[in-house]
Amino acid sequence: MGSSWLPEDAEGKTLALVLGCGAAVLLLLVVVVVVWTRRRRRKPFDISLEDINNDPISVKSAPTSRTPSPKLPKRLSCPDAFQFPKQSLLVRSMTVDRVPDFTLPPERVQPRANGEKGANTTPLQYQQSLIGSLQPDLYSHSSSFSEEEDNYLPMSTYGRLWYSIVYDAAVEQLNVTLIKVKDLPGRGSHRFPRDPYVKIFLLPDDRTCRTSKVRKRTLSPIFNENFVFQVSEDDIKNRVLRFSVYDVDKRKVRHSLGHVIVPLRDVDLGHVDTYWSDLEPMTQALSSLGEIQMSLCYNPQTEKIKIGVMKARNLKHADFDQDTRFYLRVQLFYGRKIHRTKRTGSRGASVEMDMNESLSFSVAGKQMDSCRLEAALMMTAQRNGGMLTHDVEYGRVVMGPFMYARGEELIHWQEMQAQPRVPITRWHALTSNVSHD
Repeated sequence: MGSSWLPEDAEGKTLALVLGCGAAVLLLLVVVVVVWTRRRRRKPFDISLEDINNDPISVKSAPTSRTPSPKLPKRLSCPDAFQFPKQSLLVRSMTVDRVPDFTLPPERVQPRANGEKGANTTPLQYQQSLIGSLQPDLYSHSSSFSEEEDNYLPMSTYGRLWYSIVYDAAVEQLNVTLIKVKDLPGRGSHRFPRDPYVKIFLLPDDRTCRTSKVRKRTLSPIFNENFVFQVSEDDIKNRVLRFSVYDVDKRKVRHSLGHVIVPLRDVDLGHVDTYWSDLEPMTQALSSLGEIQMSLCYNPQTEKIKIGVMKARNLKHADFDQDTRFYLRVQLFYGRKIHRTKRTGSRGASVEMDMNESLSFSVAGKQMDSCRLEAALMMTAQRNGGMLTHDVEYGRVVMGPFMYARGEELIHWQEMQAQPRVPITRWHALTSNVSHD
């Protein structure tokens, strides 16, 4: 009876069963604790919006350990309105049946002395009388053309220009006033407005000019600008004034709109009068020195420019005696450096001359934008029985790219480049810095 009733192998199996159950229970407890801990951690995120709104602690923006901000009493926007009893509250607005009657204070006018002229005039008349006391005749020019006559002038094709001229012999200054330009042709078929400006030349010195301001988006610009030229009294009658009107487009390209040629020998320079003249296109605006007809032809294969010299006409300032002769000198420039010089044969001086000669220059295609041609009509004078001979430049024409030429000369050069191996012929106005008396 002292030994166990269970066999040894049964006792071992029982012990193993008890240990396995204990381990399972322990593992189950661990799982329960882990699940409970995770749910505990996720519980603040599972709170509904309604619970948050009902919980006064959860809506605090600061920890409970922080001292809350002091609550200050509300300030009234109009405290004076509540300092009186209820029966005497201030009224801030009211409604009325009609606008109350009121009258403007009497107008105060500077009084005049008794017996003074215009003592009973209105304020506007009084101001006008003050302006009149400045004597505007001292500041404005007398005019031989009134503004009212502008409405009765005939229509102009290219536009009309107003100006005034006066010469001060004491200081040898020519004062030119550019007043306005009207009825310029618009851009395109829709007559869009232009940006015009005017350049004023005192020929034959066309390198020195005066330029007006640019007037934006208009076909009838008003300038009212004064320009001064220094010229001697002996030379003033031999000069010609030229107004050239230009337009600058959005690409900064200049377009010629017309010119006005004014020989000063036909103008009374002692009186300040206002004149008007119709603009003429480039083909009709002749230079005071005359014109020369030339042709240009460029052959890209041989890289040569062929210049044809045809005619010269309207030579006005030449001294036509039997000893004076003309020839054309053509120079090829690269920048400011003369590369090659050629000339035609000389001919006797006359108003119109036929030359019919050709000259050629070698120019590489890559150098076409950096070179220019200067054709100068030279006058050879013989004096002292033919012992002394000297050449005088009568007039010149500069043809080349945009860097060196403008107007017809620039167009002629561009047409030569656009149509290789085709002679392009044009008339060019002669210009010069030399005065011919």
